[in-house]
Amino acid sequence: MPSFHILIPSIGRPSLQRLINSLLPQLHECDHITIVFDGVDIPVLNIKEARCQIHIYRQTPNLGFWGHVIRNKYANKIERTEFVMHADDDDMYIDGAFGKLRLLCKRDDTLYIAKIIDCFGNIMPPGNYVREGVINTACGIIPYDLNTSAIWTRRFGGDGAFYRAIADQANHIEFLDFAIYKSRDA
Repeated sequence: MPSFHILIPSIGRPSLQRLINSLLPQLHECDHITIVFDGVDIPVLNIKEARCQIHIYRQTPNLGFWGHVIRNKYANKIERTEFVMHADDDDMYIDGAFGKLRLLCKRDDTLYIAKIIDCFGNIMPPGNYVREGVINTACGIIPYDLNTSAIWTRRFGGDGAFYRAIADQANHIEFLDFAIYKSRDA
């Protein structure tokens, strides 16, 4: 069974609990969540139902840039799992997403690209390609060792450049035909 590590930079939004609530029923003992609070105090979180390992850090000083710098800094610090995924603290995973991922993500040399539902209700990416402007933070299911082979750039749209660099290094890319994630209030 594949294991997943979800890295979540946070600025302390109340919606973080919604994201956690969408993850906890889907994650197993072999999975991890790392939440890094970017220059803000760590709030009380309801994580008592967690079966997975949860790691919480406070980053000072604030690194900013949509969490991209946090993702770069903590990429080498997170516990090893077969796959790494990235999430934003104002979004959520769709029920059943990880059940499907556990069935399909079998190769640790493959970058898997899942669909997401963006804040306008669009399914992204619209086709089987990795390109800036259509790849969202949460689209990738990244083999652990490939997660550190690219960097998140300090600009809007940096997620597309990150996934393009990983795609260039992956032995295989597999595009999944279902959404795993909803951006904001999609």
